[in-house]
Parts: sequence; C-alpha cells; structure tokens
Amino acid sequence: MYAVNAVVIVAAASFLPGLGARIAEMTGLGQTFVGSLFIAMSTSLPELVVTMATVRIGAIDLALGNLFGSNLFNVAILAADDIIYTKGPILADVSSNHLITAASAIAMTAAVVVGLTYRTIKQPFLLAWDSMGILAIYFVSTVMLYTLR
Repeated sequence: MYAVNAVVIVAAASFLPGLGARIAEMTGLGQTFVGSLFIAMSTSLPELVVTMATVRIGAIDLALGNLFGSNLFNVAILAADDIIYTKGPILADVSSNHLITAASAIAMTAAVVVGLTYRTIKQPFLLAWDSMGILAIYFVSTVMLYTLR
C-alpha cells in the first residue's frame, strides 16, 4: 500500500508545476506568489499532518525535528536543481521577489531560535510570543508578495 501511495504522490507532484504556472498566468498572481503560497502549502501538507500527529502523541522533539529537517532538505534541493539547470546559476535567473521569501524564512527561523533560547513559561494569548511573531512575519511577507506580483 505504501508503494501505491508513493506512486500516486509522485504522479501528482509531476503535474503540480504545470498547474501552478497555469494558475499564475490565469489569475495574474505571478509565479513567485503562487509558488510561495499555493505550491508551498500543498507540498507542505504531509509535514503538517506528521507534525500534528507527533504533537498529539507528545513527541514534540520529533515534530520540531520534522519541520527543521524538512526545511534543511528543501534548501539543499537547490543544489540538485542547480545541477539540472543548464543555463547557469539557478539563483541568477529567479525573481528578486524571492528575497522576501528568503528573508521571511530567515526571520521565522530566528523567531524559533529565540523561542528555543528564551523559553516562555506562560502563554499570554492562545499562542506564545514567538508563534505570534512567526504568523506576523508570514502574513506580512504574503502581503508583500501579493503587492509585488
């Protein structure tokens, strides 16, 4: 059953870039916005499910390891993409709007590091301060990407 599901995921993933490009073209939202929001969200759903399941069973270190490991692996994929991209360095041909997504990822990671370093004992609201900061950074960066589309 695992192999069947893996094949379905790989098959669906092969169609995702084309669908994303068509959505960006048809809506006028731009490839950077669609890729950073919709494609990233759909490809991150497995991490979300695994993380929620691990939090539910109390394996918090496993949940955080899953998220950090996934981010590390995703960034490392750029090296493989650079090998496949034959027109030159891959980062030389991307939109400068990705500076927003890169800076946001750095800022959100920094918020997590601060949260790990200076652990709050009490949650003032539904979320801890670091989590609220992460959501604020995500919201601001999404608005900025939408504005620059």
